[in-house]
Amino acid sequence: MDMKKTCLALLLAESEKEVAGIIESTPEMSDPKNWRPLDNRETNFNVTSNQASDGGKALTELMTNMVDAVLLKHAHQKGLDPKGKSAPSTMYEAVDTLVRKMQGGKLVNLDAKDPWLIQFAQQNLAIGITGAKTKTQGLPCYTFADNGEGQHPDDFEGTFLSLSAGNKKSINFVQGKFNMGSSGVLRYCGRNWYKLIVSRRFDKSGPWGWTIMRRRPTDPDRMPVAEYFVPPNGKIARFEADSLFPFNTNIGKRYDKMHLETGTIVKLYDYQIGSKFLGFRGPREALNENLVETILPFRILDLRWKPDPARGGDRALGVNPVAFYGMEFLLLHSHKEEGGDEEDEEASGTGKIFVGNFSDPRLGEVRISAIPLKKEIPGWLKPSNSINRVFHAVNGQVQYKQTRGYLSTSCGFPALKDRIVIVVDASNLTFAAHNEVWKGDREHLSSTQDGEAYVAAVTKTIREAETLKELANKIATEELQRAVTTERDALFQKLVSKDPNLAGLLSSRDPIIKVQSGGGKSGGGKENGAVDEFKGKYSPTFIRLEEKVKSSVIEVPIGRSRPIAARTDVQNEYLQRPDNKGEIILSNEVRERFAVREHLKDARLTLFLTPAEGTAKVGDTFSFTIAMKDEAMAAAVVSEEVKVKVVEAIPDEPKPPKPEPKPKPEDASNGEKKTGKGEETQARGLPRCVLLTKNGREIPGYPTEEWPNGFSDTDGGTIDDLGEESIYKINYDNVYHLKYRLSAADGVARDVVTEKYILGMRNLTTRRRARIAYGAAEQWGGERHQRVCR
Repeated sequence: MDMKKTCLALLLAESEKEVAGIIESTPEMSDPKNWRPLDNRETNFNVTSNQASDGGKALTELMTNMVDAVLLKHAHQKGLDPKGKSAPSTMYEAVDTLVRKMQGGKLVNLDAKDPWLIQFAQQNLAIGITGAKTKTQGLPCYTFADNGEGQHPDDFEGTFLSLSAGNKKSINFVQGKFNMGSSGVLRYCGRNWYKLIVSRRFDKSGPWGWTIMRRRPTDPDRMPVAEYFVPPNGKIARFEADSLFPFNTNIGKRYDKMHLETGTIVKLYDYQIGSKFLGFRGPREALNENLVETILPFRILDLRWKPDPARGGDRALGVNPVAFYGMEFLLLHSHKEEGGDEEDEEASGTGKIFVGNFSDPRLGEVRISAIPLKKEIPGWLKPSNSINRVFHAVNGQVQYKQTRGYLSTSCGFPALKDRIVIVVDASNLTFAAHNEVWKGDREHLSSTQDGEAYVAAVTKTIREAETLKELANKIATEELQRAVTTERDALFQKLVSKDPNLAGLLSSRDPIIKVQSGGGKSGGGKENGAVDEFKGKYSPTFIRLEEKVKSSVIEVPIGRSRPIAARTDVQNEYLQRPDNKGEIILSNEVRERFAVREHLKDARLTLFLTPAEGTAKVGDTFSFTIAMKDEAMAAAVVSEEVKVKVVEAIPDEPKPPKPEPKPKPEDASNGEKKTGKGEETQARGLPRCVLLTKNGREIPGYPTEEWPNGFSDTDGGTIDDLGEESIYKINYDNVYHLKYRLSAADGVARDVVTEKYILGMRNLTTRRRARIAYGAAEQWGGERHQRVCR
């Protein structure tokens, strides 16, 4: 058996049918004796099948292992022991110290046009897609190539072919510690589970090794067994070669822009990623929801396309290159590349905002951020494609997702359900909590005590975030303005449909109704209610407790939270910025006895303390200070002393009974629900509107005039008939309008009252004019000025 020739033939194969042909025509491979069960277990199906629930999620496990391999290679090349004390403690630190300095080791902090992103990915982390392009043609093949650590052939069975060895568990800066990435993809590899693995150690200290995995050919009614090929000599197949080229184009030519002298190639045949992901950007979209960030940049090379010499570059070769750096990068940066496709490549997010942090003695630390979206959200996030909006991630890899319904009902932000993506960074959970909170498939949450406590803490942190409340109000105001305009048009369309004569009295003008912002809490601000955006300082210069905190002992009941508020002068992103991130410093005693949620918004720092179960007891008292510190500061700023006492739990108040549903009104239409259809005519709108005020003062968004002689606070308005056009003048200082306006809450609620009043008065005035016009001529009397609605 020619080991090299057979391996290269498998690498060129583009379907499981071709792979099956190679196996059947090679005597050593067609002999069942030369195949061993994965992990040396006949019952390995319970592990291989209990992982990712779809092909896209399974691919992210492979990608995670690829990043680990590249980081480990860089560590070895720098003479660093990955398990030693001087090794990086996190993946982000590893990126900064081993690969490239990039502000906290995060790709999202780089410029999208930085050439390093494409160069590094092209040389180190690439995914090639070949074979079928449509569902009728079959399923495509996916080839993963990394210029990473690689493995000796003799080490395959303890690494690539192991399900439980835990090779990386003592390495802090890698993610793939659970031996799942190499086998989770198997059940999505066609009917036969064919998966080729080729690898060579980074230092070239040995040859290339390879094996192929499959589902054991047997009775389909028997439990499936994953197995791999080993030649008759009992050692993993191997061969010598200076370099390998992992990818070939659609016309059979070698793609020479990536080659490996060492590293690893994994090829998956007839891979089931889902029919909706077979198109132009399908592969990237299949990964979007499963990787918040890739830690290192990837290049996806779709090699299934017809060469297009006119476009140049990779497209001239029949290759569509797509950058993939994770969901966050995709939302915050444009992915446009020279010579690439332009559509759907603009950034969909408007920035990144701080939501809150929380720490818990048992759970560890969690950071929550959000990306507000533009009104036109990307296709892969539209409700018809995905309802997920909250993504819980560990080192960039999504572990659990929550829906738009969760944002509406549990968090109380219905206005944000399609206007935001929330990222919950759970990378700093304790090791114990990590195993208690997540299920083994890394897609679901365990309903353990820690799992439920984790979700409760996340929900509270999101629900109480002032940044999200402000964003929700802003979006609600925008939607209100749109809705008021739409409601106005719809209302008058109904009126005209009911009374066609009314159309003759409407102007061809259609002024836009404007809704003014409520401004700040004091109602002040710039023109149209706008307020100056809070800037803040790079580092805090003070932190002062609010008076009610300084002047009393804060009593915190068991099972409840109590806020501690302080004033400072630092920028809002202080606790989440990528470079020189700030921190809140509390005594170890407080961190060990309380779960703490941290919020910072417009110079107000709020900490919510909750007694930790089993560590804080009734009667415990604590005196401590709150400090803020970052690396740019010579010393921390420190607050006055806070006094806290743990008290008895407060019983929950019984919920009031739900009111009886109101009976539906009877249908008075006698069953007649048909409406006539006539030819549509020119659209009509409302005449111009002026607001009348007692002293002529200005009302934002409308022209105003002083009350005419004889007007009072019980008048509704007047009509000035100017012949072809009329002006409706509405009394803003009507006593009933002002009464209901003042009874509403500040801001948007009061504006809604005013807009409904103006809309109703314009409607009433229009219909009154209609009645007058169709009355006797002597009643009109040529008078052009009518007082109405008194």
